[in-house]
Amino acid sequence: AREIACNVLATSITNSVVLELRDVPFFSVCYDASNKGSAKMLPIVVQFFSKFGVKHGIFEFIEQQHESADALFNNIKYVIEANGLNLNQLVSIGSDNTNVNVGNNHSVFALFNKLLPRLIKGNCYSHILHNSVKHGNEYLLFDIEGVLLKIYAHFGRSSIRSHELTRYFEFAEQEQKVILKHIRIRWLSLLQSIERLIAVNPVIKSYFLNLENNECPNLLLKFFTSNKGECSLYFLANILPEVQAANLSLQREYTTGVNLHNIITIISYIEKYYNNNASFYEAISIFNEINIEKIEWKNIQHCTTYINDEMLDLDCLYNDFNNMKSKYVELKEKYGGINKQIQSFLSSNLGVSKRVAAQVNDGNGQSLCDECDDDDMHDFDSDDDERNANNGRL
Repeated sequence: AREIACNVLATSITNSVVLELRDVPFFSVCYDASNKGSAKMLPIVVQFFSKFGVKHGIFEFIEQQHESADALFNNIKYVIEANGLNLNQLVSIGSDNTNVNVGNNHSVFALFNKLLPRLIKGNCYSHILHNSVKHGNEYLLFDIEGVLLKIYAHFGRSSIRSHELTRYFEFAEQEQKVILKHIRIRWLSLLQSIERLIAVNPVIKSYFLNLENNECPNLLLKFFTSNKGECSLYFLANILPEVQAANLSLQREYTTGVNLHNIITIISYIEKYYNNNASFYEAISIFNEINIEKIEWKNIQHCTTYINDEMLDLDCLYNDFNNMKSKYVELKEKYGGINKQIQSFLSSNLGVSKRVAAQVNDGNGQSLCDECDDDDMHDFDSDDDERNANNGRL
């Protein structure tokens, strides 16, 4: 079957595409190198206007040893000319947005552009949109993407931990939902993972805050005990549907220039809205700090620069700030601080003491989580993960 598919059907289909290309004045080429085991394969796809409308097909499928700009350029150029086509028929070339493909100085596009000055660059707007979210995540109050990877890594390598989590769902009388796996390079997995985490957040939070012997990873401990984590989580849950809708539109086969204009307009609006207010959001982010002792008067002064109110009395504001700060210190000394209050709240709701009663034994007096090693969130961002666009399940 493989020999028939590769040597008979594939050859016949490719020949039919080449014959049609010889009768059209122009065509476009798109390519994307991909790993197949130890080999790097390079499919080359063409798109053109036939008598029956827009048509596309696989032009060639070759093994590419070196993914350099010169090697890719030479192979693509050779494939076009070897099939009896004129290079001047090429009007656009599409690829993903790596420096090798679309860099300004020395790239596949730059090399073709020297031969064809009017060549159109076919950028991948899905990649651009994905990278915008990825880099925008660096400016959030909390690394939500890192949290999602860490949570999945914690349960993904241990059936014992998964079983212990099931006990928490049963205790909370909530239907258990699997933790979805997020892959960094996949465009549509982030929102789904965030929505699932929000759905099970109370149970997951209780589980991690009741781990003993410092087994809770520091990143997750900070996430579940800080308002910054929850704010960042719900912020992404609110903004990502717009991004995802645009991304899905970009991946449609029938996307046209009119659609692209609307999509790009949405992207520009989002960037303009948040870029214009970035300094303001950065200034007020200090009020997410749980410990008021870390807030200084200079932070308050910085925030006042965004208030257009000539009636604002800085002296009274200074006195109010100091009174609130001293009152907080007084209450902290009296009640033990916010961390102890959270511990007390969790203990009363779970009916167990924090990091003590959460231990579950296997009948031999051994903790079920003793077998679990510390997980590295990057273990799940491997090459195999990159080739799998589906969300994983526990």
